[in-house]
Amino acid sequence: MFRSAPLKTIARGALLVAAVVFSQTLLADDATTPSPDTLKLKDGSVLFGKLLSGDSGTIDFESQHAGTLSIPINNVAELASEQVVVFKFQDGRLIRLPKVTLTDEPLTISTKDGVMSYSLADIAIINPEPWMLGVGHHWTGSLIFALELQSGNTDKQEIDVDLNSVWRRSDIRFTLRASGELDEANDVATSNDYTVIGKSDRFLSDTTYAGANLYFEADEFSQLKRRHMLTGYYGKQWRSTPRLRFSTEPGLAFVSETRTELEEETYFAFSWNMDIHSNYLGPNTDTYLNQVGVWNLEDSTDIVVNTRIGLKMPVRPKITVNTQLKLEYDSGAPVDVKEMDTTFTIGLGYRW
Repeated sequence: MFRSAPLKTIARGALLVAAVVFSQTLLADDATTPSPDTLKLKDGSVLFGKLLSGDSGTIDFESQHAGTLSIPINNVAELASEQVVVFKFQDGRLIRLPKVTLTDEPLTISTKDGVMSYSLADIAIINPEPWMLGVGHHWTGSLIFALELQSGNTDKQEIDVDLNSVWRRSDIRFTLRASGELDEANDVATSNDYTVIGKSDRFLSDTTYAGANLYFEADEFSQLKRRHMLTGYYGKQWRSTPRLRFSTEPGLAFVSETRTELEEETYFAFSWNMDIHSNYLGPNTDTYLNQVGVWNLEDSTDIVVNTRIGLKMPVRPKITVNTQLKLEYDSGAPVDVKEMDTTFTIGLGYRW
C-alpha cells in the first residue's frame, strides 16, 4: 500500500504540469490569433472586424457588432489589417501585403519596380476575385417573368419575359438581353413584340472598352415586321461603385428594317446605349435605367429611343419583385400608329 503523502505529492506535481502545459497552449493560441482589422472613419468612430473586399468607391467590412457594411471610401480615415490583403491600385499594379495601414497620406511600398507611394485614394480593388486577375470567369444574370390570366366576361392572357445575362472575364465580356410580350383578349392577339440584343466587349483599360452588338426587334402592332442592327461602339464606364454604376456606348450602326406593306429600308445611323444602376434603396436592390437609341444619319427626323426604368427588390436571396416602365419612341412609325408606346409591368424575378 502507498502512503498518502507521496500520492498527494504526485497529484500536486501532475496538476502543476497540466497547468503549465495548458497555459502554454493558451499563450500559443493568443500568439497565433490575429488581431481584428480596423476601420477608422472620419467622424471619429472605429470599426473592428474583418476586411472583405472593396473598390475605388466602397469598402466591404464585416463588423464584429454591426454585420457586413459597405462604407464609402471617402468616409474612411484609416484602414489597418494584419491579414494578407491583395490590393489592385489605380496604376494597374497588384500588390500582396501581409500587414498594411493605409490612410489619405501616401504609404511607401517596395515593389519589384522600386519604391512606390500609395494611399486610400489609389485603391482600385481590394481582394479581387480570381476572374478579375484573368483566372476563370464570372457569370451573372436575371430572369423576370410576369403572367396575368383572366376569365369570365373577358378571357385575357398576358405574358412578359425579360432576360439579362452577362459572362465576364478580366478582358472580355459577353451580354445577352432578351425581352418579349404576348397578350391576348378573347383569343385575339393585342400585343406581340420581342427584342434581342447580343453584345461583345473587349476591355482596353479598367474603364474603357470597344465592342459590337447585334440587335433584333419586331412589334406586330406597331407595323414593324423586323428591325436588325449591327453596331460598333466605344464604351466608357464612368462610375463602377455599387451606389452608382454608369456607362455609355456611342457608336455607328448599320440598320435594316421592314414595316408592314413597305419595302425593306437600310441606312447608317448614330447609335447609343446608356446603362445606369444603383443600390441606393438597399444593398441588394437594383434601381436601373437602360436606354438604346438609333438616329438615322440619312433622315434626321427618323429617331428610335427605347428606355427601360425599373426596380428590383429582394424577397429571398435570389428571388426579387420587379417593377418596370418601358417607353418606346419611334418617330418613323406609320401615321396610324402612335409614336410613343408605354408598358408598365410587375413580376417576379430570379437572379444569379
